Amino acid sequence: MQLVAQAETHFRAGRIAQAEALLRQAFELDPRNGRACELLAYICGNRQELAACEDWLQKAAALPSCSPEALFYLGRVQLQQGRAREAIGSFGRSLKLAGAYFEGLHELGVAHGALGEHEKALDAFRRAERLNPRSPDLQSNLAGTLAALHRFGDALPHCERALALDPGRVKDWTDRGAALTELGRGGEALESYRRALALAPQDVAAWMNQATTLTLLKRPAEALSCYDQVERLAPQWDYLAGHRLHAAMAVCRWDEWAQQVEQTLARVEAGERAATPFTLMPVPAGPAVLLRSARIYAQDQCPPQPLAVSAAAPRDAARRLRVGYFSSDFRNHPMSQLIARVFECHDRDRYETFGFALGTHPPDAVGARIAAALEHFGNVAARSDAEIAALARAQGIDIAVDLNGFSEGGRPNIFAGRAAPVQVNYLGFPGSMGCDFMDYILADATVIPEDEFGHYAEKVVWLPDSYFPNDDTKAIGSAPGTRADQGLPADAMVFACFNSNHKITPDVFEVWMRLLRAVPGSVLWLLKSNDEAQRALVAEAVRRGVDPQRIVWAGRLPLADHLARHRHADLFLDTFHYNAHTTCCDALWGGVPVLTLAGASFPARVGASLLAAVGLPELVTRSVAAYEGLALELATSPQRLAALRERLQHLRTTAPLFDSGRFARRLESAFDAMWQRHSQGLPPDHIRIAG
Repeated sequence: MQLVAQAETHFRAGRIAQAEALLRQAFELDPRNGRACELLAYICGNRQELAACEDWLQKAAALPSCSPEALFYLGRVQLQQGRAREAIGSFGRSLKLAGAYFEGLHELGVAHGALGEHEKALDAFRRAERLNPRSPDLQSNLAGTLAALHRFGDALPHCERALALDPGRVKDWTDRGAALTELGRGGEALESYRRALALAPQDVAAWMNQATTLTLLKRPAEALSCYDQVERLAPQWDYLAGHRLHAAMAVCRWDEWAQQVEQTLARVEAGERAATPFTLMPVPAGPAVLLRSARIYAQDQCPPQPLAVSAAAPRDAARRLRVGYFSSDFRNHPMSQLIARVFECHDRDRYETFGFALGTHPPDAVGARIAAALEHFGNVAARSDAEIAALARAQGIDIAVDLNGFSEGGRPNIFAGRAAPVQVNYLGFPGSMGCDFMDYILADATVIPEDEFGHYAEKVVWLPDSYFPNDDTKAIGSAPGTRADQGLPADAMVFACFNSNHKITPDVFEVWMRLLRAVPGSVLWLLKSNDEAQRALVAEAVRRGVDPQRIVWAGRLPLADHLARHRHADLFLDTFHYNAHTTCCDALWGGVPVLTLAGASFPARVGASLLAAVGLPELVTRSVAAYEGLALELATSPQRLAALRERLQHLRTTAPLFDSGRFARRLESAFDAMWQRHSQGLPPDHIRIAG
């Protein structure tokens, strides 16, 4: 013990070499000298020799005399080396010996958080807070944990407490902005990011979060500026290439577009985190690369959950099949406009329907309609993914339908936690989610041909005609006005496309401009999304020798009025790589023929699916030349175009596409087939539903 005492004197005086020599001598004399092991560990740790540090701490931990401090330090070293589970054991032993103390509880929370065990982390942080509420690190970790649990309203005060204790904390300004964004307070969020970037102009996370908020606020040009800044600071930042490309497409900025697409897809194929799956939808990406992107993203965002379980108990065969629909968009949103009527048509004698609302948007009429159509409905946005999955299991949900996928607002970890024995990817995300916890994807033979089943992680369920739902009661306004009211010529050909600007790509725009040049007096009627896109498209038209006055801009209108103005269009021209989906249905319901090009991926074949289901397959083309040729032929053949419109007026009330009741029966048949396999103990497999 005298050697250890002398060593401690040297250690405190900064004479580390002398201290280490004495401690090693003491250990040689008595390998059970725990204090010598602990001090040698501290010396190695100060030199960042983590392996040696841990070795000495493990020696100390094996002795009955091991101190709580040594066990705490061992946990810190294990955590630093990425072994959080072992660290939890060390912190637990330390707390058992010493009783509750702030540092031990705080680091225990950090370790649980590293494993995604956010409820356990929260418990540890709450206990630590009772001992020392004035730690900015603790307040920051409480905020982060509550945000991970989707309790953003609870997270926000902890961000603000951390900042009150230390206003210079860049991460907390950024986290505060993220919480405000989730709470629908985007303007305040931007101010929070401004504060973060004033402190640290090089902080990439703040720039990325600011871009996300600007995107949600429909300010894509400013979002693109943020991504440009990140590209200068950290060009390999995860998913930056895809986000930047998507933002550029939202403002129709096509500088080096083809090259950027090619580079981004190559990086995805190489296994890089280059683009989220959703950002690749509007580009010419085939199903193989889309699956690759989805797998990368799913592995990154949805880590395995070993505690995930299936339904708590087998279903009583006498009760109805329980189907749960999960979405952040149960509101005035295209998805809800499409599916609300299908919910109303469900057979309540055989199916019990549940709605799990994941959004924080203010109530509106469409949301109220959804809530009335489903037998059980509740907003669970403020609950954690694990809590929502547990709630679904407790309610005995047999089939869980994810209506978001990887689209905005999606929460795939609900399904990673097994909300139901059978889980389905449907409608909100036109592609594979690339994960093993989604059992099925609802599709049809057009959007997913049989020879492409291998490009989907889910098993494919083919619905007859089209997988796409519709509302056959959708009201069309009774006062469409005149063409002049819309800024359109009275007698000339009106080509229309009301797709979002990010779907308009240089290759399709080139065709549209050639059509305008070939058809005298014709105009192109586009949806005005943002000023930057409008200016860019005008400039592109001028560059191609087209008078910009021949592009007419349609402002946003309530749905019934928007449908009514379709009668002023002659032909709807679809985009190539991400077709019109809801907008195609709107055009057909409004009586306008739609011309599409069936492409290489799910989102590029939806137009073909819809046209087949409405009975107009002759408007599906297979090449750019055929698309352009048929558009020109129709534009110069008024009688043929009139005949198409007349046929469509009949088909819209007789064809399968707009028969919500028939679609509901087919959807229910798909659910029955999925459940039958599950109830027989069979794994998911591809299913084809008869017409």
